[in-house]
Amino acid sequence: MKNKRAKWLLALLFGVAATLPASADEALVLIVSADSKVEQLDSLEVRKLFLGMTVAHNGDRLRPLLNEAEPRLKEVFLQNIVSMTDMTYDRRVLRLALQGGRSLPVVYSDKSTLINSVAADPTAVSFAWATDVQHDKRIKILRVLWHD
Repeated sequence: MKNKRAKWLLALLFGVAATLPASADEALVLIVSADSKVEQLDSLEVRKLFLGMTVAHNGDRLRPLLNEAEPRLKEVFLQNIVSMTDMTYDRRVLRLALQGGRSLPVVYSDKSTLINSVAADPTAVSFAWATDVQHDKRIKILRVLWHD
């Protein structure tokens, strides 16, 4: 009986550990291409951008790229950037797209593809774990959005 409980507890701990960021001191950062003219975006601009509203900077309309490479990443984004649940966020963005003719943010489920897309487009804005982009010279980190 004790052996079964120990195995169950161990499996539970591994499951929880798998949903956490790579390190206990992880930071979610706002990123753009190194070629981007954007130097800073405030919290309201970031929220508007990812809710599907038009945000322009230096005459360029910015394009949000959603990073859904990891469940934890999306959870932190939803809670700390747009302050919504997954379902509420999806409904809000879809409603704006249908009513206002706005395009839905492009969703990426692979971090390498996302980073390459951000690096190639000076109007793209996204978010990623700092450890995934801090040494990439093609990417500029604008600010820390969340820190563990």
